[in-house]
Amino acid sequence: MRKLILSLIASLLISSIHAQMDIPPSGNNPRATISEEVGITSITLKYSRPDVNKREGKVYGDGNLVPYGFSTTNFITGKNTSPWRAGANEATTISFEHDVKVEGKDIVAGTYAIFMAMGPDDITLIFSKQVDAWGSFYYKEEDDVLRVKVKPVLLDKSVEWLKYEFIEHKEKSCVIAMQWEKVSVPFKVEVDVDNIVLARLRQQVTSQKGFNSNNMLQAAQWCLNKNINLEEALQWSIRAINGFQGQKSFITLRNLANAYDKLSRTVQADSTMDEALTIATANQYTAYGRQLITQKRVDRAMDIFRASEKRYGDMYGVNNGLMSGYSAKGDFKYAIKHAEKAMAQAPGEAAKKQIEEYIKKLKDGKDINQP
Repeated sequence: MRKLILSLIASLLISSIHAQMDIPPSGNNPRATISEEVGITSITLKYSRPDVNKREGKVYGDGNLVPYGFSTTNFITGKNTSPWRAGANEATTISFEHDVKVEGKDIVAGTYAIFMAMGPDDITLIFSKQVDAWGSFYYKEEDDVLRVKVKPVLLDKSVEWLKYEFIEHKEKSCVIAMQWEKVSVPFKVEVDVDNIVLARLRQQVTSQKGFNSNNMLQAAQWCLNKNINLEEALQWSIRAINGFQGQKSFITLRNLANAYDKLSRTVQADSTMDEALTIATANQYTAYGRQLITQKRVDRAMDIFRASEKRYGDMYGVNNGLMSGYSAKGDFKYAIKHAEKAMAQAPGEAAKKQIEEYIKKLKDGKDINQP
């Protein structure tokens, strides 16, 4: 019993050594975290924010708070051979959920410290494995994972508290900038979004999520919209209909037809759409017919519009479609006839205004299907 008590006391003492009190950061440099996703790849920065504190013009440069180059105290060399910590207190860190490119150079997924060797015309941006450091006092070049050169940008207005921001956002890249005083240091991060998403989808369709028809549909639609991975997208489209808990609906059938169409399997695409049209609304007939017009398949489009008329009669969705069909065939007289019917049946002012514009264009002898 005595040994057990001593063991517990020892454990508590060890824990107390590593525990920290919940107090504000030293130097009144608030901690900050920012995070954003490019595609499905999370990018997160953690840093502390020093303020200018009336030192404008005395922040960067030799003899100032942040000297140029590798001029910060290094406790290992005993000389001023370290870069700037690019923040305050603990090392600034950046985490990449997946492999990315920084300024065109590869860096693998992980968490890295950011250091900067500042300069008036260019800056050496350093990504280091030394993530647990306090500042850059123990900086070692052998811990560098990546170095890139970037250009500083002068700001019109001084930034009092140092900050990192995502200043540019694109589908497959972003630009992150450190901003403090009147200097911004931007760097570009590129992400292989398509292949990363595909890898995730392939994992998910074999997991429990793959037993959900809507998930299979979503995975297929993403590929079809991007026009990539089409054969696999076709199989996922089939699973959305015939797989476990599959659903045969207009949406899933049209998606399957779209997959066949992307693969130039027109006969199967048409056959699938013929089945989908048996459960389609008048507006869905019209949307499909207009898609056929964009594919230069005007005769089949007219067959679809007439089938809609036979099934649903004289109504807005039907006349709206026939207007487009006759216009595509160059029969503007009949196109105007159905446009006027659609005008009288329009469900709201926005629809009426659109039809008015179509009628004006038709009277000028112009196809409304063309921009």
